[in-house]
Amino acid sequence: MAQKRILIIDDDVDFVDLNKAVLVNNGFEVETAFSAREGMDKVQFEVPDLILLDLMLEKHDTGFSFAKAIKADPRYKQIPILMISAVAGETGYDFSQDQDGYWMKTDDFVAKPVEPEELVKRINALIERAK
Repeated sequence: MAQKRILIIDDDVDFVDLNKAVLVNNGFEVETAFSAREGMDKVQFEVPDLILLDLMLEKHDTGFSFAKAIKADPRYKQIPILMISAVAGETGYDFSQDQDGYWMKTDDFVAKPVEPEELVKRINALIERAK
């Protein structure tokens, strides 16, 4: 079975490096992008099996705009998006996939920091659900 390709889009280099190592050690192929624009280029040329997307990139809501664009495109709408963010710690506002998923256009949401085991579990569940 081919390795599943994960695209991490986050402007935090330490977060990207740490989670890339976690995912590679769990058998995933990992691509990275540090902005929404770079992420969109990677989606178009790499077509990942899942996108791990930060909410706050260039602007506080860039992740929402990115997710909306992906889910509106018939070529990519099937790609699961796991949004990950420290928004609760920075703004005091917390998101929930159950309550906010209909307008966030993501498939799951988790707050930073997330334990490596939990991240891998969520990624595997989303990939399995997308089959």
